[in-house]
Amino acid sequence: MKLGKVIGQVWAINKVHQVHSCRFFVVQPLTSQNKNVRHPLVVADPKNMAGVGDRIIYVTNTDATQAFDTGIAPVNAAIVELVDFVD
Repeated sequence: MKLGKVIGQVWAINKVHQVHSCRFFVVQPLTSQNKNVRHPLVVADPKNMAGVGDRIIYVTNTDATQAFDTGIAPVNAAIVELVDFVD
């Protein structure tokens, strides 16, 4: 699991059916001290829980595909939780 901040939204008109109702966001990966690390990436939001400005937890690779109710989707990263605070 990785920490990130939603910094933008991606709009796609044509999507494969596995992600048809899913939103996509641009996420800036963060350290636990809220410092930017690496380059921003596009992350799927299968539960439609996040918005621009939210801090989130996201997963990558096989874990990302399993974040969908169908158990599989053609994505490399997916939001799984919203972050209230980091202690």
